[in-house]
Amino acid sequence: MPKEHKVIIVQGLGRDASKLVWITRFWKKYGLNPIVYSVGWHDTEEGFVPKLNRLLDLIDKLFEEGDIVSLIGTSAGGSAVINAFAKRKQQIASVVNICGRLRVGTHKGIHSFEIRTASSPAFAESVRMCEQEIEQLSSDDKDRIMTVRPLLGDELVPADTVIINGAHNVVIPSGEHVLSIALSLSLLSAEMISFLVKSGAESG
Repeated sequence: MPKEHKVIIVQGLGRDASKLVWITRFWKKYGLNPIVYSVGWHDTEEGFVPKLNRLLDLIDKLFEEGDIVSLIGTSAGGSAVINAFAKRKQQIASVVNICGRLRVGTHKGIHSFEIRTASSPAFAESVRMCEQEIEQLSSDDKDRIMTVRPLLGDELVPADTVIINGAHNVVIPSGEHVLSIALSLSLLSAEMISFLVKSGAESG
């Protein structure tokens, strides 16, 4: 029996998982089984590490069940999936960051790290951790990572905080944060889906 390719889609700061479920429902025809996952960014009773550990537990469970596992992080979820990949490289086939801030950066005003992470201390912690983890990635690791950002700009996430040098950095013909995430997962998803399918075939 062939392995199933489970794709864990880690949400950003938004709370409406149903939209991500609906927009990725067609992926199954490519052999991809999306699982929308909420980190709980707005739960301030704990820091990021317990949240990350629960995501790692899910990755371990799926892998032990014989599934191929890939990760997608949308917006704030981008840093979370890179952090998870850094700790589970053997269990994860590929990782995609869609419009997610992966480093603190030097931007001021509305694009500053402090303003963009103000609503979630856990998100701030995740970004700081991610910035350190990126420095430890090998060229082989980066070959299993894709980043996606809009050509016409993102009003929330500066482009230079999204990319990872040496990874597959993709630019889509779009603009605006939420719209670009939606298009990346639907009408403009072909390159990302090919990347996921290829990584799954190589892992399987």
